Amino acid sequence: MDLIIRDDDLSYWTKPKEIEEVYKPLFNRKIKISFATIPFSVQMFNAGDFDTFYQDTKEQPIGRNKEIVEYIKEKIDDGLVEIMLHGYNHLYSFECDGEIKFATKDNLAPCRKQNKKIKFLGEYNYQSFEELNKKTKLGKEYLQDLFKVNITNFVPPSNQIAKIGIKAIINNNLNLSGLIGKKYNREFNVKGFLTYIDRVKWHFTNKSIVYPKIADYSKHKELTGYALTPSTNWDRYYKQLDFCIKNNYPFQIATHYWELEGALREDFYKIIDKALDNGMNNKFLKEILK
Repeated sequence: MDLIIRDDDLSYWTKPKEIEEVYKPLFNRKIKISFATIPFSVQMFNAGDFDTFYQDTKEQPIGRNKEIVEYIKEKIDDGLVEIMLHGYNHLYSFECDGEIKFATKDNLAPCRKQNKKIKFLGEYNYQSFEELNKKTKLGKEYLQDLFKVNITNFVPPSNQIAKIGIKAIINNNLNLSGLIGKKYNREFNVKGFLTYIDRVKWHFTNKSIVYPKIADYSKHKELTGYALTPSTNWDRYYKQLDFCIKNNYPFQIATHYWELEGALREDFYKIIDKALDNGMNNKFLKEILK
C-alpha cells in the first residue's frame, strides 16, 4: 500500500514560506511530497473562484524566483521532494458564444456582464499536438535542467487533457498523474484496450469507488488523484481511502498548498496520519509509475 501526496501549482509565484507553513510538519517527519510544477507560469487572480477568476498572459519562468528554487533544491537533496511537470504556463482559455479566448480580465468581462455561459479550458484541452508537444518538451527540459532531476510524470493543468495532450506527453516519455475522461482516447494496443475494459467493468460494478488501480496503457501509465479541496466530500474520501487500505491499492492525494488553510489543513494532516497509521508507505509518484 502506497501513499502519494501531490501538490499542484508550484511556480514563480510561490513563496517558500507558503510551502513551509503547510509542509514543515510533514518534512520534519521525512514525508515525501510530489510537486506539480509550472515552468513558465502566468499569474492567477482569485484562484479557486471561477465566478471572479482571471489571469494575465505574461509568462514568468520559475527560475527567476531564486528563493523558491533554492528552497526546493534543498528538499530534493534531502530526498523529500519530487518535481512533476504541470503544463507549460497554466494559462486558461474559455469558450463563450462559440469563441475561444484567453482568460484575461478584459476578455471575460463582457460575458460575465451579460451572464453568459463560460466554459473554462485547460491548456492541454484544446491546442494542437504540435504546440503541446513543443511546450511539453521545453517545459520538461527546463525544469530538469533547473532542478537537476529526471521528470517522469505529468499533471494536467485544471485536470483537463484531450487526446492530443495525451499524445504529447507520451511523445515526451511522461506518465499521467490522474485518470481523466471516460472515452478511450489513449494509444491503441492490446494492453491499453484491456485496461480500458477493466475501467469500464469497474465503473459498473463499483459505483461508489473510483478506479484505484494503476492504469497501464503500454506506452504510459496513469493513477487517479483524489482531490482534497474545500469542496471535498469527506464521507466519500474516507470510504475511498479505507477501500485502498483494505485492498492494497495506492492512494494519491491531490491538493494545492494555497488552499490548505485552517480546518482544511487539519483535515489534510488527518488523512495522511490515517493512511500511514494503517500501514501505507509514503512514496513519490515516480516510485509507483515506472
